[in-house]
Amino acid sequence: MKKIASLILAGFALSSTQVNAQTFNLKKIIKESVKEGQQSASKPEQTPGVAPVPTSSGGIGSVPAKEGVVQLDGLPRPGSPGLLLDSNSFPKFLASIHKPEIGGISLGMNVNDALPIIKKLNPNYKIDKLNIMVNNYRGIAAKAGSANAMPTDQFTVYFNEAGNIWLIGRHIELPKDQPLLLDTYKKALFEKYDAPNVIVAERNRPNFGYFAWAYGVDGQQTASHHLDSKSGPCAAQQYSMIVPITDFVQIQNSFRNTCAIALTTNASMKSNTDLIQSYDMVMYSPALIRDVNSMNAAQAEYLKKKAEAEEKARANKPQF
Repeated sequence: MKKIASLILAGFALSSTQVNAQTFNLKKIIKESVKEGQQSASKPEQTPGVAPVPTSSGGIGSVPAKEGVVQLDGLPRPGSPGLLLDSNSFPKFLASIHKPEIGGISLGMNVNDALPIIKKLNPNYKIDKLNIMVNNYRGIAAKAGSANAMPTDQFTVYFNEAGNIWLIGRHIELPKDQPLLLDTYKKALFEKYDAPNVIVAERNRPNFGYFAWAYGVDGQQTASHHLDSKSGPCAAQQYSMIVPITDFVQIQNSFRNTCAIALTTNASMKSNTDLIQSYDMVMYSPALIRDVNSMNAAQAEYLKKKAEAEEKARANKPQF
């Protein structure tokens, strides 16, 4: 599958895998990256037919529960209702559920707080700053493995204009002599990610390493082999596609606005065995792709400059 967006990997020029605060200031770099994201934030007026992301002042449920479609850029599809859960109400939502995480990193966490935790997961991680030109995404990828080869361990996070994480991904390539049993893998997943009130759909396929969880904006968790099973809150819309946004990370190109959190896992099996050689995990929230406050500030600034330009132009007269 061809990538739909060009990926620019900018190395952080680490001299070794052991980085200290005197030689490398990660927080400064991330702060600058977040500042760049605020300066280049998308403006709803520049996308014809797209309504601004609504600000939820009354918390969860304050926006009418009419189902719509959210695009990969975090904005509603033209003519579609806005988000039912946004970045302002997301912290309250997290407090109401069995909060999922990957490697100790949860959605909504600030990237500055996440970096020290990520570094502890693997002492061999080297940090890259990711910029995807489409949608002004900002991200960090921590990679371990041999130089000039695909990483054996990669931890990826993407964050919004406020620096809060909206996507978490991890890829693990196991040593060839240390594979995992599928049964061990499944039991560990279900123990960690099944909420007490989870609605479980089909899971009984033999030699199948795909599993998914979804939280609706009402806090109900569903679980199955695929997000779209039983028409769950994060089920794919018609004509939706799975697209790669970076190495080992693939997500839908649109989401139901009823989707609060989606988590997918994928294990690569050795042929005709129950042995796993590698696995991938991706968790994301459409509610966090754009920071509501940053978007509203960018919109207000755009409208202000537009009004100033129109007022200045009033003095100009045509010459006939």
